[in-house]
Amino acid sequence: MSRNSILGVKGIKPNLFWFIISTYLILGFYVLIITYTTPFISIELNNKDGQWEVEQLAYKKWAKNNNVSIGDIILSVNGTPISDFPFIEYDSSIRGAHHISIKKNNGSVLDIDIRHLDIPQQFYMQFVFPLIYFCFIFLITIYLYFYKRNIQQIKLLILFIITVSLAYISSGASGRMNGIGLIVNSFCLLLCLVLLIHFLKNYFAFLKIKWIFTNNIYFLYVLPIFAIILRVIRLAYPKFASIDSLIILSIFFILLLIILVILFYSYLQYKLPQLKILFIGLVIPFLPFFLLFVLPEILFKKPILDAEICALFLLLIPINFIFLQLTERLFDIVYYVTRLRYNLTITLIFTFWILAGLYFLIGNSLSKEMVWIILFIFISILLFLYIKEKIDYHSRKIVISSKGDYIHKLYNTIEKIGKSYKTEDMIKTLIQEISFHFELSDISVSTYDFEKNQIIPTKYSLVSLEKFLDVSVVKQLSLGEIVKKRHIYIAFIHEDIRFKRVLLIGHRNTIRLKQEELLWLELLLTYINSFIENTNVIEELLQELKQLQKTERNEPAWLKKLLWLRIEDEKFQLAQELHDTILQDHLHIGRQTELLIHDTHEHTIQVKLSLLHKQMVNSLEVLRTYCETLKPPLLSKLGLYDALERLVQVTTERAIFKLTSTFDRLYLEDEQLNLVIYRLIQELLNNALKHSQAKTVTIHLKELDNGFKLIYSDDGIGCDFHKISQSGSLGIQGMQERVEAYNGKILIDSQVNKGVNIEIIIIERSEINDYSTYSG
Repeated sequence: MSRNSILGVKGIKPNLFWFIISTYLILGFYVLIITYTTPFISIELNNKDGQWEVEQLAYKKWAKNNNVSIGDIILSVNGTPISDFPFIEYDSSIRGAHHISIKKNNGSVLDIDIRHLDIPQQFYMQFVFPLIYFCFIFLITIYLYFYKRNIQQIKLLILFIITVSLAYISSGASGRMNGIGLIVNSFCLLLCLVLLIHFLKNYFAFLKIKWIFTNNIYFLYVLPIFAIILRVIRLAYPKFASIDSLIILSIFFILLLIILVILFYSYLQYKLPQLKILFIGLVIPFLPFFLLFVLPEILFKKPILDAEICALFLLLIPINFIFLQLTERLFDIVYYVTRLRYNLTITLIFTFWILAGLYFLIGNSLSKEMVWIILFIFISILLFLYIKEKIDYHSRKIVISSKGDYIHKLYNTIEKIGKSYKTEDMIKTLIQEISFHFELSDISVSTYDFEKNQIIPTKYSLVSLEKFLDVSVVKQLSLGEIVKKRHIYIAFIHEDIRFKRVLLIGHRNTIRLKQEELLWLELLLTYINSFIENTNVIEELLQELKQLQKTERNEPAWLKKLLWLRIEDEKFQLAQELHDTILQDHLHIGRQTELLIHDTHEHTIQVKLSLLHKQMVNSLEVLRTYCETLKPPLLSKLGLYDALERLVQVTTERAIFKLTSTFDRLYLEDEQLNLVIYRLIQELLNNALKHSQAKTVTIHLKELDNGFKLIYSDDGIGCDFHKISQSGSLGIQGMQERVEAYNGKILIDSQVNKGVNIEIIIIERSEINDYSTYSG
């Protein structure tokens, strides 16, 4: 079963998506408009002798500014007498209002107009923040559909973040006892948990761990519908007001408890980090709402914190859910957990440090504003750590100094050392680079001889430091290790069977290498060790080949195998060509000759013999062409220029395209290059004959200083050379191998139906091509 089928990945149809978005927008705008048009004041009332007096005030500062106090009699709300409200007997509170009339104890009547900014806390918590979150979720949903529609469980992801968003933004309308707001809030509050259980079931199947809850979870989707029924009954029968909320919160409590048990039990069984991060990212944000609002409301009918404050933590759930899905870090999450724990530890330490400082400076009276300040400090420090990581990575990489970016310098130094082809040259460049970057002259490279048990200085050292070197320290030194002994730093460079090279840097008690410099040096020496290893292998190989040329002994087994495989490839190609051309012609001639033996008509025999003779001549011409391909006779007799002219003439006779060619006379010291040029042009023209379907073909051979340039172009059907190279085409592969064997460059530019352009450059006797420099 595929991964997608396990996770239930299905594309979301456009009609369904736009229906979901339209529903989200309509319901979202509606509940936000209800929240905006009615300020929230939350006054608890008590029926005393038929009059409704103020028992508890949620916003005491507003009440004090408007001379509202406990014991005042509420006369009307928004112009309607308080006794005419249908829910007042079962829900004795005023949630939202524009205008209230109250009667003071002295008998005076106050008319109070209420504006949102009179109570800024409720305006920000119930309208501004939900509006921002509403827009944010809308943009995220659009992004998911258009750019991430193929991610895992796209339907669940979109539905989940939308239901959490609606549950949050509808809390204001629900708190004002708006009917649609009540229904939307209750439905989405339960639906988001059901969707979370649905996701967990699919994800457990992907992890191939046992699902401890029922496999038939679709019955859970009845619970949000049941919440709608309860709210409708409440609206129709006000006496049901105190029961429906209790039932819905109890269902919420049970669903969340199921999720907690599933994750906690499964983590104890399997110890998977994926389950741990699910618990942290998806369940913990529910806990404040669960412990501080739901549970106290069920048990004591009095929450510890208001719903809009607890709901703020729920906003982390869809954000975490999106993060886990889009980055697929559910499958590789250890890094993020570790980094988060590290940053949180540092943040908590400095937050408590600042809190302790404020306590001693200000005193022990921590107001609500102080709590918000501490929260702001905590979030600011955490964000600062993450932003610092990004800045460090992009601008400084790993280390920095007053002289600039050490990592950038490391790249430059490695590039310089990489241009050396002998170990001695690498050591010399290493000393020069370290001296330049550290501004030191007390630098030396020493070699420890295991057989003689003594230190041998190199001739490239800037100063002799061997007198400070302890042999026992050199023996114990390992790769990547830098130690400081007395007046010198000792660093490992490379070790083989007999020798061990170490770097010595003197600091004379006045110059000490900083941590960034030591890290730069450690990384550089790691690269140097690899370079020397590879260089030694190449030097040994070239020395072996050079020795073979002198002694004329038999080639080593690996070289024989390589040559044999290459010869077999060439033989296979030639056999295939002969089978498809000359052999087929000869078989046809043989069959026709056999028929002539039994033919009695003299006139017919003459005609057929004439045709057979013509076919035989053509076949011989083809065979001669193959012989010239294998060993061009004109090349050795008349030279490259005449051989190329002959090749062009033969090609022109066979071609249907117009061929334009110019050849400079070349004077090359390496005679093998003449054969290379001939083979390259021969392969290009053969490809043009067989595959190009071109109308015009041009080929030019130009002389360069110590080399040549070969330019080919046609206006044929072109091709995708990347696919041809991957297919292992012997023609293209052979050209590339010939050019690379002489350290040349070949540039191929072609697209389907846009022709072919090829440029080949080979420089004779370049530094790269002079193999004597390798062996030292």
